Amino acid sequence: MEQMPHRPEQKSNRNQTDERKNTQAQGNSIVLSSLSEAQSNVRRAAAAREERMRKRKHKRHVRLVAVLAVIAAGMLAYFTGLYGASLALLGDAVDSVTIALTPGKGFPIPFTLSGFQNALPLAGGFAAVGDKDLAIYSANGNEVRRIQHGYARASITAGSTRVCIYNRAGHELRVESRSRTLYEAKMEDPIQLCAMSPNGTLAVFTRGKLRVYDPMFEEIYGFKTQDLPTAMAFADDNRHFAAGVPYADQGILGGKVYLMDTRRSEYITISSKEGVPVRLQYLDGKKIMVIYDSFAAIYSIEDGTELSRYSYEGRTLQSIAFSEGRTPVLLFGDGVHSAMTELIILDSDLKEIGRAKVNANANRVAAGREGAFVLTNNSVLSYALDGVFCGKVETQTKPLALVRGRKTFLLGHNQVSVLEMPPRPENQRKT
Repeated sequence: MEQMPHRPEQKSNRNQTDERKNTQAQGNSIVLSSLSEAQSNVRRAAAAREERMRKRKHKRHVRLVAVLAVIAAGMLAYFTGLYGASLALLGDAVDSVTIALTPGKGFPIPFTLSGFQNALPLAGGFAAVGDKDLAIYSANGNEVRRIQHGYARASITAGSTRVCIYNRAGHELRVESRSRTLYEAKMEDPIQLCAMSPNGTLAVFTRGKLRVYDPMFEEIYGFKTQDLPTAMAFADDNRHFAAGVPYADQGILGGKVYLMDTRRSEYITISSKEGVPVRLQYLDGKKIMVIYDSFAAIYSIEDGTELSRYSYEGRTLQSIAFSEGRTPVLLFGDGVHSAMTELIILDSDLKEIGRAKVNANANRVAAGREGAFVLTNNSVLSYALDGVFCGKVETQTKPLALVRGRKTFLLGHNQVSVLEMPPRPENQRKT
């Protein structure tokens, strides 16, 4: 029987061909991988270069602002002779440059403050006071100062770049910048309330007298009264200011608002038998909004004429905040019954533009650039300024405060984070 010829050479050739294909495929894979890695390196290098250029541009911008501030302060001193005010302006500019050139580690940041009392915006960051310390934080998250105050009832009021901490019902106060103590003072009578204007003008309401001091702590206005204040506020011009006080007339508890100007001895009195003023907010150079415990009203600062009003209709005002556009955000409720908690947003004419049932036990309300925030025991609820619910952020501990600085800062018991406004729901998007 004839055997078929064996052809080992063909099998060997096929094996060699397969090996060459495998080798070629591996080589292509290595080339592609190397190319992809090279492209990634190029992108990372480009991103790093862009970030370096951005930082250099930011530093140049900050230096330019500092130079312009120094020139402005020098011109102010030369043409007006206000050397003290100019030096204060120069000090604020130097603080701003120093802080801006100090990079932060990013948010969230650790936050330790014993016996938290309050927090206010300050130069893009914020100042927070506790039962022992005053802490000042920059917009990039650095703690720039911590001052032990030793006050039994510490309260704060802030301007654009400085903060006043005072001992309520005591006699002591001090004004702090972001780098140093500007001045300390001891009043003859117990301090009831303080308010600071954007440029650092300070109103001090003591038992028996209201005094106003310029940024160098020179007294520029005095007003004798036996009233006890419930609210004070300055206008953006640093000259017009108002004080709200309660008063009783024939057994009826009402309120008064004094409208004053540091340039004049005359003042205007607004009286109401329907409520006690709890918050004051200048809207512009012509109008002031007064939040009473039972209604809100807008008055002309020229003659005290009432221009508009919003009634609470028997609801209990729990908390009040103003948005960046000075839109009032009112939280009604008793802090116990969630069914009673309601959010109302008004426009600058006190017309209702938003309403929401919160259905939670709320503590306070805050307002940001684009929305309102309701703080509960374990969360922050976000609403658009027309009352549309946008989202909920759970917190591990009870949120302490929400501060609108350069960013919206959420203060907790252990840390400070940045709170972003959630987008509107798809079915609530405006067209």
